Amino acid sequence: MGKAYRIGELAEVTNVSKRTIDYYSQIGLLQPLRTDSNYRLYDEETIHVLGLIEHYKKLNMPLHEIKSVIELVKLKSTENEHVEKYVDQIAELMKHLEAEIKEIKPIMESLNDKQKELLLNKVSPQGMTLAHSLLLLFG
Repeated sequence: MGKAYRIGELAEVTNVSKRTIDYYSQIGLLQPLRTDSNYRLYDEETIHVLGLIEHYKKLNMPLHEIKSVIELVKLKSTENEHVEKYVDQIAELMKHLEAEIKEIKPIMESLNDKQKELLLNKVSPQGMTLAHSLLLLFG
């Protein structure tokens, strides 16, 4: 199993509050192991999962969608139904991002050229990476 963390240790290592870790455990995003004395222990993979959760939260992805994506990532399976489900999740995320873009478009149009350029420079590398990844996946 590797190193095991109690909730306080995990909170300190990941800079995520104990309350948040507890909530994620309650809704099934995290799967702690229980000791004989009923302490919750979290493995090294939990640190990675918390990183994924934070990443998807920054993309404004709802927790129930994050949970589905994490479950699929954990499967690491190439069975058709799992691949299809994962692609469906990607499609849902893309729809969500498209809606976000539609909401921000009027705000972008009100910015001056310098402000627009600064924002586009932040988005361009990620956009190119996403486009490249989609081409590899579907190309």
